[in-house]
Amino acid sequence: MILDQAQMPQRLYLKDSELARYWPQFLTREQSDQLFERCLALPWEQPSVQVFGRRHQIPRMQCWLGEHRCDYRYSGTLLKPQPLPSWLNALMFNVSQHCGTRFNAVLANRYRSGDDKMGWHSDNEPEMGQQPQVAIVSLGAGRPLQLRSQDHQQQDFTMPHGSLLQLLPLAQRQCKHQLPARKRVEQERISLTFRYIIPGFWH
Repeated sequence: MILDQAQMPQRLYLKDSELARYWPQFLTREQSDQLFERCLALPWEQPSVQVFGRRHQIPRMQCWLGEHRCDYRYSGTLLKPQPLPSWLNALMFNVSQHCGTRFNAVLANRYRSGDDKMGWHSDNEPEMGQQPQVAIVSLGAGRPLQLRSQDHQQQDFTMPHGSLLQLLPLAQRQCKHQLPARKRVEQERISLTFRYIIPGFWH
């Protein structure tokens, strides 16, 4: 993997193919602080998921929001979207313009401390279509998001408050990513992961 930091956004390549685009300062500090406070009021929950036939609570809190009929199947559970507040809908439009693609839903994740985490995965569920991608806005504590290719090359993005990472379709096909635990982190982190869902896919 090669990260080209000479241009903005920074671009990550695997051989000659682009995997990701990264804006370390997508939002100002004031915008990020305001957005973080608004996110705290979202309808957070800590659902359980099925792993190898057993159900476990996920090690973080989450909230699924989106346009009508943008249902999302996640670890055996079908999530119905909560309505998008106007401020989050405006942010989604801004992120869509920045990334050059349309998003219509967001999975918000709340990491209450460094003990909360997300394991290795790809965002390639069938309701995301043939070219799945996500855009991640990170708020709060800076935590490393790790991207690993099939041949075990790895790139870490230590995402600061107000940063944006766009994982392109190739990253979903060729790589997995995770947010590992960090015991020394005491502050909260919230990530807003925007994606496009085919409306009515699960109907």
